[in-house]
Amino acid sequence: MAMVLPLAGCGGDEDTGGGGGSKEPAAAANKEPAAAAIEAARAFQQASVDRDWEAACKARTERLRQRMGADTVAECVEITRTPRIRDYPDARVTTGKAVKVEAFAPHPAGIGLRVTFEAGTATPGMVIHTALRLVPGERGAWLVDQTVNLDETMGTDTKAVRAALARK
Repeated sequence: MAMVLPLAGCGGDEDTGGGGGSKEPAAAANKEPAAAAIEAARAFQQASVDRDWEAACKARTERLRQRMGADTVAECVEITRTPRIRDYPDARVTTGKAVKVEAFAPHPAGIGLRVTFEAGTATPGMVIHTALRLVPGERGAWLVDQTVNLDETMGTDTKAVRAALARK
């Protein structure tokens, strides 16, 4: 059974609690690029925690959806709605500082940051850090184009985020 937890973050922990945050990528369209990217990353991660697969799939670039084997948002939803082993009712999502990242392989230049998922009481001590690459999409929305899990032994700061997004 697959467990879907796309996660990530960088330095300056901003909490979204167990819900909240905009799930519409276009909501961040008129903000400063770093702030808009942080909001989009937080919304993407929170949508995944909330199992709002349509919002999570809409927040991905077409390239990332196709890499998952989905040509459409509907196919992405089908793939990602695999039942979870358990729910995380008091899960917490935090984000770190945004950092500019250079283009790498098929990924365009954009903004990188760490998103951290803490499972809460469902699985005490379970913390997952993920580096996200966000790129401008249609109508100014920031979309997730790349996700890479971070190994805490290599760090979770902006330097670690840049390095992770430049090697995978």
